[in-house]
Amino acid sequence: MKTIVKLALAAALSATALSGYAYAQTTNSTTPMMADDMITIVNVGEEGNANTDTSAIPATYRNPSPESITKAQAEIQNDPALLATLVAKNVQLENVIRIQTAANGGKIVYTK
Repeated sequence: MKTIVKLALAAALSATALSGYAYAQTTNSTTPMMADDMITIVNVGEEGNANTDTSAIPATYRNPSPESITKAQAEIQNDPALLATLVAKNVQLENVIRIQTAANGGKIVYTK
């Protein structure tokens, strides 16, 4: 019985010793942060704007097709919660060019 208790105690201590480590992630000013409302706004900038670093953004998002813009606008109109959040964040709705659903269920909204 003492052996089982010692083994359980050793397992618990080793698990708690390893669980204390956390990996920090660094971000820079161009990396968007996810808010509590699960919506991230990414400004891809204008074509001629040299002050915007958009190299990390895929070309399909930087140069959207008219169909993807129409689809994004329709998604905004069909989702009242998304519409309200974008309005609260002062996003000009006509500048939304693409909306992507993230792996965690949040939305990534690309604007120009």
